[in-house]
Amino acid sequence: MATTKYSDLLDDVLPTLGADPSDPVTEHAIRQSVIDFCAGSWVWKHVPDPITVTAGESVYDIELPSATDVAVVMAVALDGEPLGVRSVEWLDANMPDWRTTRGTPKYFTQLDMEQMVLALVPESTIPNGLTMTLALQPSRASTGFPGWIANQHIEALADGAISRLMLMPNKPWTDLQTGQDRRMRFSAAMANARAAAVAGLGRAVLRTASQH
Repeated sequence: MATTKYSDLLDDVLPTLGADPSDPVTEHAIRQSVIDFCAGSWVWKHVPDPITVTAGESVYDIELPSATDVAVVMAVALDGEPLGVRSVEWLDANMPDWRTTRGTPKYFTQLDMEQMVLALVPESTIPNGLTMTLALQPSRASTGFPGWIANQHIEALADGAISRLMLMPNKPWTDLQTGQDRRMRFSAAMANARAAAVAGLGRAVLRTASQH
């Protein structure tokens, strides 16, 4: 998969500004724009390898590509059957023994974005039985992101970075009105991309809280 560096977008951002921030400041704004866009649009879908479910084990690590974070868990299935998402609070209130009772899991929850917790505790081993669809976002330590996202959404990503820079107070490049306009364009593009991503999933989306 081709990768676009954040620095590759400098020429799409700098000419719009009334003054030039340093490259690190601009690259930071670009990186955060890409992170925000991926987190809010769910365009970067990822299907990890199926996980073998082991009898008596309810917690499973989510394996991710390097330099990525989970934006949202879009769908989870066990042995081909979709699982519903529930909060820990809901499970505690409605299924008080979900942490220890064995049975066929019907739900999943998360204590963090790196693990999946099944409810109930699986009563049998299911080879490659746990499948999921994730939406990813670049990590804050990343230096780039998939080139196809840049190719398809370059104007939105530039709008996001430009708005972040223009909305910085008391800078030579500050432009609050234009920054707000760019922010609105960025938000609209992100919402449109998310609608398309959800429709493309081909089923009702199950989700948890976003990480951005």
